[in-house]
Amino acid sequence: MGNAEKMLLNYSGSTALSFLCDLTSLSIDQVNFITCQVVALCFSLSMKRWIKDPHTKLIYTLICGLGICLFCFGNQIFHIISSAGLGYTLIKTNKSSNMPWIVLGANMFYLSSLHLQRQFFDELGSYSLDITGPLMVLTQKVTSLAFSLQDAIDQKKSDDYKGTEMQKKYAVLEAPSFLEYWSFVFQFQSMLAGPLVLFKDFREFIHTDEFPSPLHAVVKKMGVSVFFAVVFIKVTPVYSIDKLKEFEFLWDTTFLYRMFYVTIATMMERAKYYHAWILADAVCNASGLGYDKQSQTWDLVTNVDALGFELGLNLKESLDSWNKGTMKWLRHVVYERVNPSIRTVATYAMSAIWHGFYPGYYITFLSGSVFTSVARQVRKTIRPLFVNDRGLKLVYDFFTWLTTRFVVAYVTFSFIILDFTPSIVLYLRLFCCFHVAAFGAMFALPKLSKHLKNRGTQPQPAARVPEAQKQAQKDTTERVKDNAQDVAEVTKPIKKENEQPPAARKNKGEDDSYYGPKAATKELISHEFPEIKSYLSNSKPTNDVWTTWTMNNAAMNGTPVQLKTG
Repeated sequence: MGNAEKMLLNYSGSTALSFLCDLTSLSIDQVNFITCQVVALCFSLSMKRWIKDPHTKLIYTLICGLGICLFCFGNQIFHIISSAGLGYTLIKTNKSSNMPWIVLGANMFYLSSLHLQRQFFDELGSYSLDITGPLMVLTQKVTSLAFSLQDAIDQKKSDDYKGTEMQKKYAVLEAPSFLEYWSFVFQFQSMLAGPLVLFKDFREFIHTDEFPSPLHAVVKKMGVSVFFAVVFIKVTPVYSIDKLKEFEFLWDTTFLYRMFYVTIATMMERAKYYHAWILADAVCNASGLGYDKQSQTWDLVTNVDALGFELGLNLKESLDSWNKGTMKWLRHVVYERVNPSIRTVATYAMSAIWHGFYPGYYITFLSGSVFTSVARQVRKTIRPLFVNDRGLKLVYDFFTWLTTRFVVAYVTFSFIILDFTPSIVLYLRLFCCFHVAAFGAMFALPKLSKHLKNRGTQPQPAARVPEAQKQAQKDTTERVKDNAQDVAEVTKPIKKENEQPPAARKNKGEDDSYYGPKAATKELISHEFPEIKSYLSNSKPTNDVWTTWTMNNAAMNGTPVQLKTG
């Protein structure tokens, strides 16, 4: 019995569209997913066109979400209700400052139990769409809401609240009502594939109807989604990820071919994620959800920036464009709330647990934490050597882009393979090349950075100065300081007795406020500073504030300056 037949027997969702499986070569869960996303798009367009009242919006969103969830997952909807109910109860009853962490622990435990059940007891677990997908999105929603509520409480308690910009922005001042909460949980736009919608954005969407037409954004995203669907159906099978486990590929091909194939195969595998995520973005935008007022774009809630990921010049740029909703959640609940010394490792660890317990996830995330840190060091140390020359910078950017493509493939193939032994064997057949390079860079970069710093700040060797000349320079410096005091006294503005009115002074070409012994100033400064003497001999006597200050400054520092009248 093949996978398709086994899935039909074990699938808890609707099998009404099973006839499409033979026509499209897709499994029943994939058929239902695509069908429900298209239906959700129709729900979104209807909602934007006809539903304006906030209360009606909440009811409509809840009913549509329940219908989609039941169609795709059947009685497994029980897990959504249980996990969301657990979070709601903890938020309402626990008043301690640790409430968000308790909610996070409880919901992650519930999610982890289903991950383990899927991994060890579901024969098709790694190949089917089941309730763990929506439950992962739900965990993000409930835990981020808990932290946002606590952030608001902390802000009210302290006038000197030191939360991050994101914590201040998404703090929820008023707890959601029962209807608001469950509408947020079963929000149909992001039920199946995200993106994450934080509660504050969801509430603003419900109560706001003032935004430009999303038609252009929706059509564009739908077109891109269809393009990646075609790539996944037509091109991905040519570079099958299953080939990475085959004996002939591992032992009868060259290193360069293996590296090239891994890079192309993982790139083609990303096409299905691009298709599903960008389609989900279009569904959100069609209902009016996702408009960013600051940037005036429809990217407030989005899963992925495909172009940004594929053209990223370093690992961080690429990762920032991938699964952006999850990145935002990890930043909101982990990265900004733990000790800075462990925040990178803690964030990757949370991401791995959230995804599940397949060994491939942990190989990817452990490697990712190493490569992210090393890439940061490389950029800090090496990039400044190239930025001052346009040609060199272009070469550097191309090299880092190309390297990032290989590193991304090298790090993520274990995430796709999932299993431990095939992943390790493939790493060995790739000679762990990037791991070796990364650990080598960790030891070499600090020494290189120190060398470059010393070379950049160390003064050039000067000619040896005789002791007699040093003493003469010291005596001159002391004499300059003494004369500087005299200059300050002579150039000090002196106000004449029986001062004439401003108008009368202007007739004589004098300053409104200051005038004094110009001749004495000129004589004293010229005697000690020939460069100033040349200036004074070619200019009219002046006693304006700027020139007087500049002369004093020159006398105090003992250095030549270029003067001008102010």
